[in-house]
Amino acid sequence: MCGIKAHTDPAREHTSHRGQTHLIFFCAEFEARNSTKMGCLMRFIVLLCLSTMRISALNFFPEKFKIGEKHTSVTLTCKTTKDSVTWKREDSYETVDIEESDLEKLSGRKLTVIDLQEDQIGNYTCWSDKGLEDYTYLLLDKSKEATVFKINCTAETLSCTEQIKCAWTSGEFTAFRLRNTRDNGNWVSQSVDGVFFLPHSTNSYSEESERLLITGEAVSSCCYMKTDYSFYLRDIVKPANPDISICTVKNEGSDDQIIELEVMPPSSWPQPHSFFPLKHQVEYQIRHNGELKTKEWEEGSKIKVEGHIRKLRARSRDMLLLSQWSEWTSWKNVPDRERRTRNKESGKEKKRQKERRNNKKNRKKNGTGKKRGNF
Repeated sequence: MCGIKAHTDPAREHTSHRGQTHLIFFCAEFEARNSTKMGCLMRFIVLLCLSTMRISALNFFPEKFKIGEKHTSVTLTCKTTKDSVTWKREDSYETVDIEESDLEKLSGRKLTVIDLQEDQIGNYTCWSDKGLEDYTYLLLDKSKEATVFKINCTAETLSCTEQIKCAWTSGEFTAFRLRNTRDNGNWVSQSVDGVFFLPHSTNSYSEESERLLITGEAVSSCCYMKTDYSFYLRDIVKPANPDISICTVKNEGSDDQIIELEVMPPSSWPQPHSFFPLKHQVEYQIRHNGELKTKEWEEGSKIKVEGHIRKLRARSRDMLLLSQWSEWTSWKNVPDRERRTRNKESGKEKKRQKERRNNKKNRKKNGTGKKRGNF
């Protein structure tokens, strides 16, 4: 007779950011003794169950995988107490029984793949007379092409209380993970849109003596890639957006208008701010011609800007390290008395027009708006 068993494989049980769980069904076929018809039926069920194991793409990292470069030899070992096993290989299209050949050598629990080629890539499973015993994904190593897939990282501050933000994507691979190798960090899987957040132990109050080393791995249904990115934290600092506020506006509405504004460091920036000073830049637009101008300053958080200004925004950078500029803040509109006056007059006129329309409707309703006849 035939039997089927199902359980969750920790290597394939993986929850993506959408909460999807990948479940693998293990099928075991036993000798059909009593009924040929029953044996055929159960064999069909087993084959159907096995077909669910085929993968079109890996969107998670399997617990067990082995890599090899093209034209090299790779040995796979079946983790089992059985002395004799058989091997199968599954790819996106089919499941193949492995037999001794010039390209595949069998020895007890071991299988050696000779002169690795693309058509030998896939999920290798080993079987005993009791069913499935073990599996290993064999992937083609493309790490020598890693220069094409660069990891980009930024940090909002030198403080270890804030994580490093890294971006890494590729159309060739479907699952990614990064780790802070310098600090022996854990693997971090992709969260959203190829963005990873990695903890670190850099002390912002001492001189940074050792470079960070970020290691990245990526897999697809056929291939594997590994790359490293080394840098000092101070070289990737990019502060978060500062906080900007308008304090006072003098000579409002004239070309001699003077605006006093204050730009404060973001909440993530380390303190005291006197020890971690920021350089600020403000960009503003002249009201009558739309011209954009900029102004920078280093001391203090407040600055005065002259001119009939329509709107302004600000950004900041580390003054001592000459870090990257932060992103611009959102545009902040500057109050304009002349415009407020026009809007006020426009509002009054709209109110008068509305009153005239309502009076006209009331006269028609009461009959007082009808034309008088001749007497």
